[in-house]
Amino acid sequence: MKKVTLKDIAQELNVTIGTVSHVMNGRDDISEETREKVLKTAKKLGYIPNASATSLRSGKSKTIAAIVPDISNPHIAYQIKLIEDKMRLMQYTVLILNTNESEETERDAIITACSKSVDGILLCPSQHSTKNIEFLNGLHIPYVLIGRFFSEIDTDYVCGDDFKSGYILGEYLAGQGCKNPLYIGAYKYIESSGNRFQGIQKAFEEKGIHVSEAMFIEMEPKSNYVESVLQKILTDKIPFDSIIAFSDLIAFEIISRFKSHPIVSTVPVVGFDAINAHLYCPGVSISVGMTDGGWADKASSILYQKMNGSKEKFHEIIDVKLFEFK
Repeated sequence: MKKVTLKDIAQELNVTIGTVSHVMNGRDDISEETREKVLKTAKKLGYIPNASATSLRSGKSKTIAAIVPDISNPHIAYQIKLIEDKMRLMQYTVLILNTNESEETERDAIITACSKSVDGILLCPSQHSTKNIEFLNGLHIPYVLIGRFFSEIDTDYVCGDDFKSGYILGEYLAGQGCKNPLYIGAYKYIESSGNRFQGIQKAFEEKGIHVSEAMFIEMEPKSNYVESVLQKILTDKIPFDSIIAFSDLIAFEIISRFKSHPIVSTVPVVGFDAINAHLYCPGVSISVGMTDGGWADKASSILYQKMNGSKEKFHEIIDVKLFEFK
């Protein structure tokens, strides 16, 4: 099939190629009536604009990168979908890159994004260290951290209220009579994991119950590590009367793999992210998640402002609440 050109559109409408070019490049010297006719004809003929040429003319690629730890996590996948929906309205394409929680892969992803001349980056950092943030700062490209932030570096970020999230789940379990919660969290250097545990401790302290650091079990924040981690806990005979998982995905893995276990199957298992609000996850009935659809909309809007020259610093914390699913 022959590629449709600006000349083809011009001939179809009996206008000049310059007129069609001005419409396609967003120039404001064309009447609204003509603009609509050109765009309608371009769509009818199947015209595909040359993104590289447009980028050279405007200095913008109209592309952003979303760099995340694990797109297979339903919570992250849903947030990325919302980001794509939002950015599409602003005529941006989203390039998605996974880091698998690897600092080295994260750096490679940043380099890849920049090699594609993206206009901005949304990054959920691995948080092994601040090296990649320092590297990103040196590139002078607009970026916003999503889901996690660094207390020691002043960056733009949009995150859920992780301390409150932990507090809400701790308060719920304490209200159910639990006194010895086991927290299967991500590594302590991951800000959201540590803040959630502090919230859990605070809620139980208010009930006169001390939750020791020994009840914070660190693991790679992926569900495929759950079985071996929990098996070791059971082998070591660490006592617990409830389980708080770092994510609903991990909670689901615990519930499904240990559904017949004499101890695990009898205690409440709760999680974070409230993925059942948009995707049914059997067995996970109690979870804490963000309000207003999460950080996607706010982060997309802030990045758009930064890409258009805003110098304002944004430190946005999205409120959270308890979700109970039947």
